Amino acid sequence: MQQPSQPLPDYFLDAENAAEMARLTRQAQFITAITGLFPQDVDLSPVGSILDIGCGPGAWALEVARQHRIKQVLGIDISQLMTSYASYLAAEQKLSNVSFRVMDARQPLDLPIGAFDLIHLRFISFPTRERWPVLLQECYHLLAPGGILISTEGENLGICTSPSLTRYNTLLVEAARRQGQCWTSEGSNFGITAVQRYLLSQAGFINIREVAHVQNASTGMPMHAVFYENWVSLLKLLQPFLTRLGLASQEELDALYASALREMSAPDFCHAGLFQTVWGEKATEEA
Repeated sequence: MQQPSQPLPDYFLDAENAAEMARLTRQAQFITAITGLFPQDVDLSPVGSILDIGCGPGAWALEVARQHRIKQVLGIDISQLMTSYASYLAAEQKLSNVSFRVMDARQPLDLPIGAFDLIHLRFISFPTRERWPVLLQECYHLLAPGGILISTEGENLGICTSPSLTRYNTLLVEAARRQGQCWTSEGSNFGITAVQRYLLSQAGFINIREVAHVQNASTGMPMHAVFYENWVSLLKLLQPFLTRLGLASQEELDALYASALREMSAPDFCHAGLFQTVWGEKATEEA
């Protein structure tokens, strides 16, 4: 497969940052609490091998390996720091059925065809509009006949009453748009939830299903403290990405960050996070 002819887009966040590794671990835990490890009607009985693309520090892969000891799990990520940490945790927890490799999913995947029964993707913000169909086609070929692809994506930082968090969201979506990682021509949504089902269909998947998730992180709700802690890290870690693209100065972002934290701590702060899980199957027999 040919290598990309255009420069690869930047990641939103530093993949080798320890603070980002800690944030991703927390994020994986609360997203799993909302979605579960797998959609409820996915039959795991024939699944023996699982690939987690963009695994980060391995929270999802490690939990799957812990709950399903007879299944083999491979996590891949661009970060040496995160895959090394995930491997350390696997050894510490004596999980011999999970392993991790450094691999850049913006490039063709160096993995054997038909080797996996299930492939998992969650919040992989890095593909461009051109890369998404190629990646899903690669996933299709990496799956054994009857294999399952599960993809969970979110639209943005959520809908909320905080003007500062809303402004942060606008900047983030515009940054993604400039890098070709957005499906909308304007506005404050990535557009990925509108096209996920279509993209799976175009890649050849059948029996495609989807479920929407809404998480209320308003002040006083059970998830507010967890989401607030995530935002404290995320909004700070996004700043180099936004300044690099010339969308705001560091001074502007520092002021915006301080006001966002105040507004998100207010007793009348309201927030709804929206994301979507889509899954489909590879045909047991090729047409």
